[in-house]
Amino acid sequence: MFAQQLITLLIRKIIIIFSIILFHFFSIVTVAQYVDFTYTEECFGDSTLLISISGSSDSIVSTDWDLVGNGIFNDASGDSVKHLFPTTGIHNVGLRVITETGSSKAIYKQVEVGSFPFADFSTKNACYGDNTSFLNESFIDFGNIKNYIWYFGDGTQQSYLENPSHFYNSTGTFIVSLKVISNFGCADSIVKSIQVYPIPEITLEIIGDTVIFEGESVTLKVTGSYDTVLWSTGETSYSITVFQAGSYTVEVFKNGCSNTRTVEVLIEKRPGYMNLITPNGDGFNDKWQIYNLNDIGPCSVYIYNRWGNEVFSSSNYQNKWYGTYNGNPLQEGTYYFIYKCLDNKIHKGTVNILR
Repeated sequence: MFAQQLITLLIRKIIIIFSIILFHFFSIVTVAQYVDFTYTEECFGDSTLLISISGSSDSIVSTDWDLVGNGIFNDASGDSVKHLFPTTGIHNVGLRVITETGSSKAIYKQVEVGSFPFADFSTKNACYGDNTSFLNESFIDFGNIKNYIWYFGDGTQQSYLENPSHFYNSTGTFIVSLKVISNFGCADSIVKSIQVYPIPEITLEIIGDTVIFEGESVTLKVTGSYDTVLWSTGETSYSITVFQAGSYTVEVFKNGCSNTRTVEVLIEKRPGYMNLITPNGDGFNDKWQIYNLNDIGPCSVYIYNRWGNEVFSSSNYQNKWYGTYNGNPLQEGTYYFIYKCLDNKIHKGTVNILR
């Protein structure tokens, strides 16, 4: 009886020890099993390669994939699969590994599919003598544009800047290309022809003198064909009439290029009288005038020829002597005058008659 109880107790101990051994064994197997996978970064339209890098101390009997992220591992099987994702962006992909002992583990990762970029650009300041600026206008739906390759069409080295500037040594048409590459290696290119224009020439005509008397004017006029004309006065006509002293600048624009010219206008005080008359009936300088006569008059005027003979006199001069004596035209030459106004100052000088 005692021997039978001893055997039963011994069997129980053996079962307990064996159970402990099995528990530790399967614990070791579970710890040694891991699930993971890698994938290739592809552009939309190319198949993504998914590769299991899972491992286990037990034999793996099943490697299954969830390619649509619905929690069901029935889309593909095998250590490596190729899959064409229907859209760009992030896709939730799962891998499940089952071992011979029935252990099952799974992992999910976000798999990215890049979109192709759309290459585009614009230019600014395409004028000879100036740097031409290139503005990148490319964009991408998913991913980032990582590299830019510019060819400027004049045989110079390419640029890898996003927004480069380039100096052209001549005017003319140049074929420019831009290639953009995303962080997924997806690429797009665009080719455009640009025109480098010459700086417009300015022909500035000055009608009159740039040194004028008070009350007089000078006309500044540009000749040529321009898209826009802009004066420093704000006027946009081809010519302006100037009455005041100062610097006057004109800027002309053509094909987006511009040029400027500046003219300095000076004003001198008028003398108190005219020293030349041309009495030919054309309405200009026909009569001898005392300036500001209304402010300083009345004035007494006496005019003599070179022999001292009086040819004209008036006690209240009205600026109406036309170079005549007794109604007859006087000969060309120099004549001498004396006049006195309200200030009682005596003014002397000469006036020339030129017909």
